[in-house]
Amino acid sequence: MATTPRTEPAAAAPPGPSAERLPDFAGVDVGVLAARTDHAVLGEVAALLLRNWPSPEDAVAYYEDGPEKLLR
Repeated sequence: MATTPRTEPAAAAPPGPSAERLPDFAGVDVGVLAARTDHAVLGEVAALLLRNWPSPEDAVAYYEDGPEKLLR
């Protein structure tokens, strides 16, 4: 009885970061977006963002929160 050699798919390289730059949505007014969207998921996400949005006085970023910490 002859055996047929088994062929395995070639291992793909692990995904890495894309060279494509992400769009800048810094100027988007989330409140207006939440009020004007008819998309159920987008509306829920916008509402969640607004519920958790800190006031300008409370918004801070720490160096320790940067992505470099996760990579080490």
